[in-house]
Amino acid sequence: GLGALGTALVQQLALAPGVNKIVAADIDEKRGKEIVDNTIYGAATSGVYPDIQFVGIDLFDVDEAADLLKQIEPALICNCTTLASWWFPHLLPIEIGKKVLEAGFGPWIPCHLTLAYKLMQAVKKSGLDVPVVNASYNDAVAPILSKVGLTPTVGAGNIDLLIPRIKKVVSEKLKVPMREVTVFLVAHHSVITTAGEAPFWYKILVRDKNVTDRFAVEEIRGAIPRHYRLEERWVEAPLQYHIAASFLRNILAVYFDTNELSHAPGPLGLPGGFPVRISSKGPEIVLPEELSLNDAVKLNEEAARFDGVEKIEDDGTLVITDRAAEVVRDALGFDHKRFRLAECAEKAKELVSLYRETLRKYRIRVPYE
Repeated sequence: GLGALGTALVQQLALAPGVNKIVAADIDEKRGKEIVDNTIYGAATSGVYPDIQFVGIDLFDVDEAADLLKQIEPALICNCTTLASWWFPHLLPIEIGKKVLEAGFGPWIPCHLTLAYKLMQAVKKSGLDVPVVNASYNDAVAPILSKVGLTPTVGAGNIDLLIPRIKKVVSEKLKVPMREVTVFLVAHHSVITTAGEAPFWYKILVRDKNVTDRFAVEEIRGAIPRHYRLEERWVEAPLQYHIAASFLRNILAVYFDTNELSHAPGPLGLPGGFPVRISSKGPEIVLPEELSLNDAVKLNEEAARFDGVEKIEDDGTLVITDRAAEVVRDALGFDHKRFRLAECAEKAKELVSLYRETLRKYRIRVPYE
């Protein structure tokens, strides 16, 4: 997927030492080839000459996608596809956008789930044993797909984007280098959506000394970006450098078997985000002794409701909260509360169509059309 995030990621991968070959894939072949060519030219200007190729792919055709994967035999796949990027609601007229953002990501999950589901089906059909790093709202997508045995290996971004922000707060207050700060954070994406109102858990070390009690919850909340508190309407995709950097690190941790400490959403199909060590075997959840895995999962399940996720049923059916369903119904005319895996594509297309109709009504440019 070569949208804003996928493009930023392939540009960073192109300069990564030790990456021998990159295959970029997208349904939009004209745009995809232009992105790949520009990436090659930019890397060459920096004195780096990566082997990058482009292939067209339509993930709705699972058989064709599986055949393509068998031809390529990738060592790792990163999924940056979605039918509605996370920043789409910010393009809506401000009063509508505020309401939609209040609902959280729950109603939009079919848009993030659909292509990830198709990709994981194609991976299984190909017979390849290949890790998949998933960029598409892995806080909920991984737990849903885990119900049908199609769990992506690990995610990135989301919770991980808060770590350098917290490190900076600690660094400035205690006058220590950021590199000497270690943060353990258990949090759902909803902590970003709500600018810290959703519950989360943290532990902070400086040179292995526990300094957590020196940082009140309010200080940590202050480090959380407030762009979901819509103050003015966005006009285009935001910069993706820091998000792509998170995916780059987790991708390379799997690829080079680094076993380094990181944070990621959806490890092992669990809801929300956790501290993890990532190797070629995938993620290992690393929790301080003060917090059990069971309590961490419960915390993230509670926090998911702040993002409009009521529950995920045993067959992978998503149920969003009454509040989320009501807001999106009133704002966009999208009137659904339950989403079965088999119908997620249909519901995603309906929501995207209603979203685009709203943009056109207010004469706002529709992205990627």
